[in-house]
Amino acid sequence: MELTELATKFATMLKIEKVEEAPQKLLQVLFSSKNAFFDEWIKTFPDLSVDNLQPIFQYYMADRKEKMQDYTPKSLAKALCSIVGIQNGGKVYDMCAGSGALTVQAWNLNKDCSFICQELDERVIPFLIFNLAIRNISGVVIHGNVLEEEQYTAYRMTKGEKYSEIQEIPVPVEITADICISNPPYHLKFTPPPFAALNERYKYGVPPNSCADYAFILAGIQSAKTCGMILPCSVLEQKNQLEQSIMEQLINNNLVDSIVLVPGKMFECTDISTCVYTLKKERQTTVVSMIDMRKNCVQVEREQRGQFGGSTHENRVYKKTFNVLSDDNIQQIVDIISKRSVNVGLSAAPGMQDIKSMNYSLSPAKYMELEEYIAVHRDYSEIMSDINRIITEKNSCKLVINETLAKALGLDVAIFKADTAYNEQNEFYKKISGQSILKQDYIQFTKNKNEFTFKANNPEHLSTIFTAVFQMWKQHIMYLNEQENIFLAEFRDALLPDLMSGKISIQ
Repeated sequence: MELTELATKFATMLKIEKVEEAPQKLLQVLFSSKNAFFDEWIKTFPDLSVDNLQPIFQYYMADRKEKMQDYTPKSLAKALCSIVGIQNGGKVYDMCAGSGALTVQAWNLNKDCSFICQELDERVIPFLIFNLAIRNISGVVIHGNVLEEEQYTAYRMTKGEKYSEIQEIPVPVEITADICISNPPYHLKFTPPPFAALNERYKYGVPPNSCADYAFILAGIQSAKTCGMILPCSVLEQKNQLEQSIMEQLINNNLVDSIVLVPGKMFECTDISTCVYTLKKERQTTVVSMIDMRKNCVQVEREQRGQFGGSTHENRVYKKTFNVLSDDNIQQIVDIISKRSVNVGLSAAPGMQDIKSMNYSLSPAKYMELEEYIAVHRDYSEIMSDINRIITEKNSCKLVINETLAKALGLDVAIFKADTAYNEQNEFYKKISGQSILKQDYIQFTKNKNEFTFKANNPEHLSTIFTAVFQMWKQHIMYLNEQENIFLAEFRDALLPDLMSGKISIQ
């Protein structure tokens, strides 16, 4: 279902005007009339294998700046759960659970699992409770900080006749599990606790303040026998001495089980390179499965109606292409890991000594036999189409600015005003690709004093930057309105006595 329609149905069911009001209202419903709400939800969205709340929270409420929230795509969540062996079940700890994308996919694979789900963002906790309770899952939801080892509130889910019963319980809750799954926020700043070296969690080393990636890894392997995490590929090659030391300890203690590079363009809001990083405490081998799945995937399209910019934009449905791992792709990964098989250009299985000889690098490319490379490029017309798509995006937001002001703001006006010999370039591109290259039209200098205007320059395409600018403008106006109201109140309070005394007359 298209996102705007999904969000509208959700808001209607909750009887709220804005989706952003959902966390508080949803929590009230969960503790008052959840059965009726759940019945209505399942009537509209009968497929509980899908987390329909995830795209709503991600688009309207996720905090990418402070909390680095990028929620896990369904196929990547399913791949992670398959790799760690959710089918063998037991108790599962979903660390940094978000709205429960990993938990939902784990439940899809094994409905006998129980879960401990921990999440820092209080606003997403009602979504997380919803996702467990409507599926009649047993477990615990914890509002807490993984890195600081703090718990604020907790809720127990007890399997009921149809839906889980929800009960608030005391904290702290003990966190021990058979399997830990996680897609933690990437590259967070980290403040180690006092006397961290004496903490059992940091027995393999204390991560640096600059990055918490390995702090999450250590938290995961402390809590469970098997730990599978979706992490940035930067964790595979370390330049920081503290992280390098932790990597060496994990490898020397035979904890690293597999590394799977996954395709780009899987996430909604980031193109960061990621991998599935798996650790196990009880391994029967000393080799590490390394797999490169970056070219082994399928593409899907997602539709979304425009959210801003008037009827022209809002009545238009946009399509965006994503990469996903198919069920066959996932089974291929699982088979390679179980057999520790080696395939040219796809997988390797280096032993501990091999990894040590590579200075403890966990980058799969360093251990793989590569197929003979033959340079192949796309058709010139396809490349030109992409170039024109980018120019269209640039031109759709045009800056009209006073030349003196532009120089004062640091723009190199001479570069923008330089003759780009468009006609000659265009003839070349037409000859090679059969297509003209669009003319650049995204900036114009004027002599008008202090003129500074961003304008929509294309009636058929609204630049994505206007959404961000609109939100900033709206916040700015709200702030100024608040300031204006303060001074209006002061003016009123000063004026009232003079009006009452007759000192000032409005006649």
